Amino acid sequence: MSTNNIQRLTKSQRLLLIIGVVVVIVGLFGGGILSCFIATKEVTSLSEVTKAGINSTVEVELVTDYFATLTTKFEQEKYYFITDKDTTYIAKLDDETFAKLKENYDYNYSSDPNGAPPDSITILGVSEEIPRDIKNFAIEYFQKSEGINLNSDNFSDIIYPYLINTYITKTDIIINNAIIFGVITVIGLILLMIYVDIQSKTKKSIACYNNFLSEIEDELSAKNSIHYKLLKTYLTKNYLVNYQYSLKIASLDDIIWIYPYEYRQSGIVINRKIVVITKNGQKSYIGNIKSWNKRKEDNYNDLYQQLLKRTLNALHGYSRDNKEEIKKLLDNCNK
Repeated sequence: MSTNNIQRLTKSQRLLLIIGVVVVIVGLFGGGILSCFIATKEVTSLSEVTKAGINSTVEVELVTDYFATLTTKFEQEKYYFITDKDTTYIAKLDDETFAKLKENYDYNYSSDPNGAPPDSITILGVSEEIPRDIKNFAIEYFQKSEGINLNSDNFSDIIYPYLINTYITKTDIIINNAIIFGVITVIGLILLMIYVDIQSKTKKSIACYNNFLSEIEDELSAKNSIHYKLLKTYLTKNYLVNYQYSLKIASLDDIIWIYPYEYRQSGIVINRKIVVITKNGQKSYIGNIKSWNKRKEDNYNDLYQQLLKRTLNALHGYSRDNKEEIKKLLDNCNK
């Protein structure tokens, strides 16, 4: 007989610890590594961009007034035409970025032929595909205001096929990643807290039967021991051992009340368990099943019937009378 049966039953707890540690490490270091990668990655000139999602830059010489807007859940996005030395682009500019381009905007609409052109201004953002509605507005604008025969066929010859979005910057991406990996870290910490809670309850249960562990170990491997694998429960000659969450051990002689419990939602049973109450007032839930199949049903029903047979001195089934009797019994025990 192995002396590690009880430790074997708690193996899944160690797995939860490992998963929790891994998730915390990923959350703490994964976000930092990715943020460093994004922060140090060089931006690409929008004129060389061939796909969306690239950190991009444009050396803006001229900017128009916005020609189209799209209203999102959070704000009204404004679309402008901008140019560098060689190319015309569409830009989705936030108000702060547009303010930096004020001189370039004023010069574009200036009537002073002797006015000196302003210096080009570098803007940063993320490349995006041009939405169909914005493309149609751009075509309409060029046809009416500029007299240029712009259409869907020659669009890419006149306007670069990707726009720059300054509402999203490297900093925004880093912050969003920090939030995502922060959530991952919290999930890992929650898993570790669950592990600590399980360990605490397991140690408490083992401590109560510390003097009987050898006997329990022997009974777990005895021929008359019943192992309900789907319910993660052992029923031995003298003990009930459940390892579905934390490890719970109860002497059959200490059990004073057993009854089935069902949780219904919209009239449908979605959860079944067996409630076991011992002399010290400890309430335990065993045989917990949330999804049904025939094998689980058979295990659940057999476990309940076997418990009834082996706890003849306990109260069976839920009723107001049983509840009152148990209350009196526990009150007397605590006096």
